[in-house]
Amino acid sequence: MLALIIMLYPVALSQDGVAPPHSLLALVMLGISAGFIHGVGFTLKGAAWKWLFHPALAWLLMAAGFALLFGS
Repeated sequence: MLALIIMLYPVALSQDGVAPPHSLLALVMLGISAGFIHGVGFTLKGAAWKWLFHPALAWLLMAAGFALLFGS
């Protein structure tokens, strides 16, 4: 849902016409990607990839995205 909002209505992330930092949005999109990878059941081989796309990290980053989107 968060990815859909970001892609279809990016203005929802702006506050007073000021866009949020791109580095923060990149982390949110990483969380969404990790959640998608975990959700479809893809198994990663490398230890670094497993850490980067771990479900706990994905949930943390997606929660930060929702807090950014709906918290003010």
